[in-house]
Amino acid sequence: MNKSKLTPYLGLCFIVAVVLPSIILAVIAFRSISREQAYMEKQMQNSLQTEVSYVASLIDAHLKKIEEQLNDSIIISNSQSIADQLSRWSSSFELVEMPFYLSPTQDILWPDYQQSLTNSQRSFLNWNKQFLADEIRIPVFENVAVAYKEEILKEVDISKNIEVAAQLVDEDISEGKGGSSFSSTSLAKADEPTDKGKSYYDSEYRSQQAISQFRQYAPVREKVYEQAQATGKKVLKRTVQVSDQVGSPELKNKLANELQEVNNEPESIFVEQPLKFSQIVSQGSWGIIPRFIEDELKFIFWKRLSSNYIVGCMINTKALQEEIISVLPDIYTSARVLTVLNEKGSPLITPVESLQRNWRRPFAAGEISEKLPRWEVASYLSDPNSISSKARLREFIMFILVAILFISIVGGGVLVLRSLHSEITLTQQKTTFVANVSHELKTPLTSIRMFAEILKDKRQPDQGKKSKYLNIMVSEAERLTRLINNVLDFSRTTESKKRYAMRKIDIVSLCREIMEIQRVRLEQKGFEISFDSDIEALSVEADEEAIKQAIINLLFNAEKYSTDTKKIGIDIKQEEESVLINIKDRGVGIDLKHAKHIFEEFYRVDDSLTSEVRGTGLGLTIAKRIIKDHAGQIKYILRSGGGSVFQIKLPIKES
Repeated sequence: MNKSKLTPYLGLCFIVAVVLPSIILAVIAFRSISREQAYMEKQMQNSLQTEVSYVASLIDAHLKKIEEQLNDSIIISNSQSIADQLSRWSSSFELVEMPFYLSPTQDILWPDYQQSLTNSQRSFLNWNKQFLADEIRIPVFENVAVAYKEEILKEVDISKNIEVAAQLVDEDISEGKGGSSFSSTSLAKADEPTDKGKSYYDSEYRSQQAISQFRQYAPVREKVYEQAQATGKKVLKRTVQVSDQVGSPELKNKLANELQEVNNEPESIFVEQPLKFSQIVSQGSWGIIPRFIEDELKFIFWKRLSSNYIVGCMINTKALQEEIISVLPDIYTSARVLTVLNEKGSPLITPVESLQRNWRRPFAAGEISEKLPRWEVASYLSDPNSISSKARLREFIMFILVAILFISIVGGGVLVLRSLHSEITLTQQKTTFVANVSHELKTPLTSIRMFAEILKDKRQPDQGKKSKYLNIMVSEAERLTRLINNVLDFSRTTESKKRYAMRKIDIVSLCREIMEIQRVRLEQKGFEISFDSDIEALSVEADEEAIKQAIINLLFNAEKYSTDTKKIGIDIKQEEESVLINIKDRGVGIDLKHAKHIFEEFYRVDDSLTSEVRGTGLGLTIAKRIIKDHAGQIKYILRSGGGSVFQIKLPIKES
């Protein structure tokens, strides 16, 4: 397969093996890069959600501690005035705002109606008299996942049993047992608890498991909500909507606007059920009752005494908020803002840097406790644009790396392809070289043999023709010698074995001598010979035979590629510290696209004007190497009016 046919196949293989896979990998990489912001936001959200859950558990634990402190802080003695004891309790404990005292039949003994009431006492009784007297019901909140934990865990176990059973059936079928072992062994395996430890049956542990499964499985969550609503309980709505949609600012803005509509608020894990005060206090010895009064959350603490009397108080909301704030970690860092939102979605504490923030649109949030309904721990990004900025930076870096990788792969492939193409071209050139050398050797030998046989057999009596035959034989012998010398010189220069006998020579005299020697032969072939020099003599440090060979190679090249206008000349000029030797002709010339390759070994310009001219492709290569070894330069110049100029530049030897 020749070069012209092989090149398209190489190009096709390169596209299939390198370009297409590189493009596919680049597309996949760029698509992955485009999801970088969404991935970073989700990663940050998960991290902040973990912190939010931890802070919520701290607040819940602190509320239990506050309950215990309130319980321990009040002890009613029959030997002292109730009014005095409640007054001391209120003044000694900042959380106590308005104490009250009830009889076993829930009659209000304090504040005493028989005495004059303060505005605070009157307001307290107006809002809580009917409730404390068991005349009305108020919403009481509970964690639906804890209330229905057994149903949740049972539902999850059933789902897991089905999955395990299906897997075991598949295993039995694959082992050739059919489905017969399902009834006897599969359910037994599925019913085994994953944790046989004591903690598995612990109530608190099961509650946490139920909450986790409730949040994880949407179908289970829907069933639990349906069961709660069927029993008259109402699902609470959250005051915030977590920013769980990432990536698109337009989508985020749209969702933020939708928060203005109550119907779009997500469902809470807490449900409410109306109960009387007696029903609430029958469930323990003390506790905190959250109650909404005019859409504001108030807190009532109660304690049952040994005498079945009930003592309690309205908790100071501001003091309670300060207690909650005290357990919060740093609310502002370079990465996030952490705070607690009340029932109205307003923060209990606000960093100065976050005054303009949309508090109802946190980046991560978590409900705290049934004692703080509609309150949430919320976390926000300190700089809303920080993730997008980091994502853009990482996207840019990854884009650059992918681009570099793509360019490296394609560039490497191009280099390999070019190297392979060069090797194929060189191999073809060597093949052509062998054929040309064979032809070049055979042609002069044939001529010499033919004319020698004519002279030997004395078949030509004409003395003029005999002389002509001898001249042809000498010319062909010189041609043969020149060809052999070129091949040998090329071999030596390739192996770095070429040695030069350097000495001081007159380059003008040498060029004139060469032209005089070649004049007779060239003029016999119809060439017009010219020699021109601005100087009479000029010395250079050179190997005379090597320089002579280089110039003769250039003259022979001019001779081969001459057209009907047969003109060859040499002119010599001095330029500063160098001598310029120009070998000129009026031949076919060389296209500029080939000019940079003509000094390469084996290279030949294959076009309609030169294809019929035989040659080895070594003459110019050897000439360039000789001149280069003499610290000189050789270059091709397109001659004005047609033809070529090969210019040799050699350094002048100072006297």
